[in-house]
Amino acid sequence: MGADVQLLVGKILEDQEFAKSLAENPQQTLEEAGIEPTIDLLDALNGVDAESLQKLAANFGDLKAAL
Repeated sequence: MGADVQLLVGKILEDQEFAKSLAENPQQTLEEAGIEPTIDLLDALNGVDAESLQKLAANFGDLKAAL
């Protein structure tokens, strides 16, 4: 997993307001977090709500722990 993805997953899990902000304005939120908002990442985040982001991040965390 890339460093940016790990950072993103950690921030989503730790900070509910970050997840909400990411769902509402992904480009600005990513830039403020120091993560380059690539077109693919922005497309993936488009239309995803904060609760879904948190569930996805938790699943990534579970997957990483299983490896």
